[in-house]
Amino acid sequence: MIKNVGKIDRTLRFLLGLLLIWFGAFVLNGKEGNLLGILIALVSILPFYMTFTGSCFVFRWFKIHSLSNKECETYGKPYPERPAKN
Repeated sequence: MIKNVGKIDRTLRFLLGLLLIWFGAFVLNGKEGNLLGILIALVSILPFYMTFTGSCFVFRWFKIHSLSNKECETYGKPYPERPAKN
């Protein structure tokens, strides 16, 4: 799997996942059976998945990444360099 999500981005995605769980379960009363609240809490699986795998499918579609230079040295560049057009 291609690592294309940097450390800061992963931290923000983790916090987003926590926020979605809290919002769905408590604000929208998902813990009491409200369907919308349950669905919003379940959507938190996506940011958690991207946090723990370090890979984002949307980034892959557009061939972008949020890795720092140091992370690129550690993991390697996620996408091959394109030859320059003359």
